[in-house]
Parts: sequence; C-alpha cells; structure tokens
Amino acid sequence: MISFILKVLLLAIAFTFIYAWGYVKQQRKNEELLNALYKKAEAKILKELRKREFLTKKDIENLIKGTKASLFWSRSKVQVVDAKLVAKDLITKMTNEGLIVEMSNSKPKKYKLK
Repeated sequence: MISFILKVLLLAIAFTFIYAWGYVKQQRKNEELLNALYKKAEAKILKELRKREFLTKKDIENLIKGTKASLFWSRSKVQVVDAKLVAKDLITKMTNEGLIVEMSNSKPKKYKLK
C-alpha cells in the first residue's frame, strides 16, 4: 500500500515538474526565437566578412533580408521582414561585442572584422 502511494506521489511530482518546465519554455519562446534569428543573421554577416574586406549597412541589410529561424521543439518560425531595423540592432550588438569595427572616414559607413 505504501509502495503504491509512493509511486503515485512520484508520478505527480514528475508530471508537475514537466508541466512547469513546458510552461516556462512556452513563455520564453518568443525571446528564444529572436535570439536564434539574431545568431543566424550574425553568422551570415561574419561569414561574408571573411570573404570580403568590408560591408556597408546596405550590404548587411541585403544579406540578412529573408533570414528565417525556428526552434526544433516548436512549429513557430520567425523571419526578417524589416531588414533596416534588424541590421541596425545587429550592427550595434556586434560592435559592442567587439566582433566588427566601423571603418573611420568612410561614407557610407563600412564595417570590417576586428
């Protein structure tokens, strides 16, 4: 009898843990989707910068336009629609992280690997 009660109690605890974990994952899904999108776009930019000496903001916008990302555990997908907004955020993020630097005295602004 005690063994049965213990098994039911452990099953309830496991179910509660799995439910809570799923709930938290669902709450953070949008944030994780955006992070995946930014990482994918960042990888595209770095790959292109390894091939070329520099990129302009317009080049970066054209490069990341239409980039898609998804999470393996979700059907949800996200795609770059407004490349100007995403490029601006990405350039700022990548410069702050020290991945790229702005070339001085250039019009339009050009960016290269650090």
